[in-house]
Amino acid sequence: MKFCYVDESGKGDEPVLVVAGIVTDSHRMHVTKRDWLDIIAVFAERLKKPVDEFHTKHFYRGNGIWRDLDGQQRTDVMNAILDWLAKRNHKVVFSAIDKRRAGKADFSGKTEFLTQAGKPHYWRLAALHLLLSIQKHNQNESKNKGNTVLILDRGNDEDDLADLSLNPPEWTDSFYGYESVVGEGKRQRSNSEPRLNQIVDVPFCADSKKVGLLQIADLFAYLLRHHAELQAGYTQEGYPGEKDKVTGWIKQIASLMVPDSCRWPSIGGCDCSKWFKGLAPEPLLRVQKELTA
Repeated sequence: MKFCYVDESGKGDEPVLVVAGIVTDSHRMHVTKRDWLDIIAVFAERLKKPVDEFHTKHFYRGNGIWRDLDGQQRTDVMNAILDWLAKRNHKVVFSAIDKRRAGKADFSGKTEFLTQAGKPHYWRLAALHLLLSIQKHNQNESKNKGNTVLILDRGNDEDDLADLSLNPPEWTDSFYGYESVVGEGKRQRSNSEPRLNQIVDVPFCADSKKVGLLQIADLFAYLLRHHAELQAGYTQEGYPGEKDKVTGWIKQIASLMVPDSCRWPSIGGCDCSKWFKGLAPEPLLRVQKELTA
C-alpha cells in the first residue's frame, strides 16, 4: 500500500493554484517522518523557540519565528532540505491550475461539480487531475505496491476529494486508457471495474502540525506555484536572481516528479488530457522533462 500526502498553495487571490502530493510506501514513510522530526528539532534549538509547524510560505518570506534567519540562511536551509528529499526516493505528483486560463475554458459537457456559482472551482479541478495522474502512474508501474491512500490536511476539502474518488466523471476514462469503444492503445472498462481502481476511495484527514509529510507536500506546492508565477510574469522578482534560485530548487526535486506523460497522456489523442492541459500554467506543462534533461 502507498500513501499520498496532499496539500495545496494558492487557494486565495494568487493567479495559480497547485495541489501537490508526496507519495511513499510505509517503510520510507516512517524513515522520512523520523528525519523530519529531527530537522524540526534542529530548527527549534537554533531559533531557541518552539517550531509547531514548517509552513513554507512563512519560512520563505521570513515571517514569524523565521525572521531571525536572514535570506542567505533561509536559502541554505532550503537547499539542505531539498538535497535530503532528493535522496529519500519518494514520488511527487501535482496538478496546477492557471486561474486566468481556467476562467476562459469551455466547461461544456463537464460535470457541474467542477464549477460553483458559474465559475471554475479551482481546487476540485486540480484535485481531479491529481487523482487521474496518480491512477495513470500507478497502473503503469511494473512493481506496484497496491492502492494509494490519500491523506489531506484537516478541513481541506476532504468531502470534495471523496466525491471525486468515488464518482469520477465518465469523460475522464480516456486519461488512463479506458474508452467506451476499444481502440488502439485503449481498453474497455467492465461494468464491475471501478474507474480509479488504484486509489482508496475514502481519503483520510490529519492535522498538518502533527504530520510532517503534509508539511513537505506544502513545501512542494508552494515552490511549484511560486516558480510558475515567476516564470509566467504573474509575480515580479522580490530581489535580483530570485527567479533563477527558485528554478534551481525545482530542478533539485524534478527527478522525483512522476513523468510528464502521466500528467498529460497522449495515447490515441486523449481529449481529457488536452482539456486539463489547457488549464495549466505554461511553465509547469513539461517541467519534469525540461529540468531533468
